[in-house]
Amino acid sequence: MTDGIAKILVVEDERIVGEDIKYRLQKLGYSVPPIVRSGEEAIKKVKALSPDMVLMDIVLDGEMDGVEAAAIIKSHYGIPVVYLTAYSDQKTLERAKITEPYGYILKPFENRDLHIIIDISLYKHKMEKKLRETEETLRKTLNDTIKALSSAVELKDPYTAGHQKRVSDLASAIASEIGLSPEKIDCIRLAGLIHDVGKIRIPAEILSWPNQLSDIDFNLIKAHPQAGYEIMKTIHFPFPVARIVLQHHERIDGSGYPEGLMRDQILIEAKILAVADVVEAIASHRPYRAALGITHALNEISKKSGFLFEPRVVEACLNLFSKKGFKLNHS
Repeated sequence: MTDGIAKILVVEDERIVGEDIKYRLQKLGYSVPPIVRSGEEAIKKVKALSPDMVLMDIVLDGEMDGVEAAAIIKSHYGIPVVYLTAYSDQKTLERAKITEPYGYILKPFENRDLHIIIDISLYKHKMEKKLRETEETLRKTLNDTIKALSSAVELKDPYTAGHQKRVSDLASAIASEIGLSPEKIDCIRLAGLIHDVGKIRIPAEILSWPNQLSDIDFNLIKAHPQAGYEIMKTIHFPFPVARIVLQHHERIDGSGYPEGLMRDQILIEAKILAVADVVEAIASHRPYRAALGITHALNEISKKSGFLFEPRVVEACLNLFSKKGFKLNHS
């Protein structure tokens, strides 16, 4: 939008009708480039001119109708489309709905109706853009908060530096392998990055103790999921991150901690995190032992599939390493 004047591209294959619409729009104060008469040309002009809106006739001459052109314009350029139509069959209208247009203008129309639908559509698009920008800012803030918490844990427990990131990467890959939604995958990624945040409350000398821990000290270690939950529950996430952190040491036979949950009582995200956490821990170096390697880690989860770990999660993890070439990044 230049100097507050909206640029409207008109796509209309009837020259006289197109020029009439252009004249009306200019009288209403809009900027109107030369009329476009085909879907293919409309896409080229959108790319070249970046209009604020497209008024698109549904029925166009040529191989591409208005619905096909609108779908491409929406997916590639994010520019709002309002359909112009005198009549269209039900099948075409159903196709048009899928492109999520900002409105329809039925020919013939009054200038007032034209002005109203354009103003409403431009305002709606402006608000949607602001909302997307706000969501992106919040997402960045959320990611920065997660990274800060993850770094704080690793400062407290340098022997597991990189552990949370590797667990997050593996858990996200497992979630993708079993077909979870992008939202759940992102949730698992975030939870993985701070699943051990509760270790902040554990004395550093216990975390780095090179020998067998006493029962008292081990019970302190086992308190970290609850401590992590208490920290994370105060932060508003669009996902159940705090509960996943709480449950990442639960086991499907009820032998885990802190609550001894079983099977369907445990979130699928926590089941995935549990497998990723165990694989990374066994394969990597710890203060009390050398790294045991990925083969040992995969054998361990395979033996305990169906007892401690969710079978489909274990299967997905094994597939990643054996068939997809997944590797833990220790660099």
